[in-house]
Amino acid sequence: MKAIPYESLNDAMKAQVEKQIVKENSNRTTVPTTNMESNTRNEPLATGKNAHLAAPVSIHIHSIRKRSVDSDGISGKYAIDQLVNSRLLIDDSPAYVKEVTYSQEKGAPEKTTITLTEVKQ
Repeated sequence: MKAIPYESLNDAMKAQVEKQIVKENSNRTTVPTTNMESNTRNEPLATGKNAHLAAPVSIHIHSIRKRSVDSDGISGKYAIDQLVNSRLLIDDSPAYVKEVTYSQEKGAPEKTTITLTEVKQ
């Protein structure tokens, strides 16, 4: 089959092609995705001279989603980095973050809860 340039088609043929394009595009559906990084900002949430948590912490990230994800699909990297950026944690090194655990459940509304627990030394 030989390709014919659109410009060489007569008006009736152009109208038919445009009608087919509209029909094909109307059959497509958009799948919504969760924006995991919405409402970000670089200004500190914690204020004051000693806003950081002084003791090492254990962090637990609990995710509620409409669909379960693979065990390795839950990542707290961005959330933990934002705890440092917001000055709640001094650093995310092993000296300050002793353990990170994850859990999930199916449900609505979708949300993520981050729990910081002071680790006794």
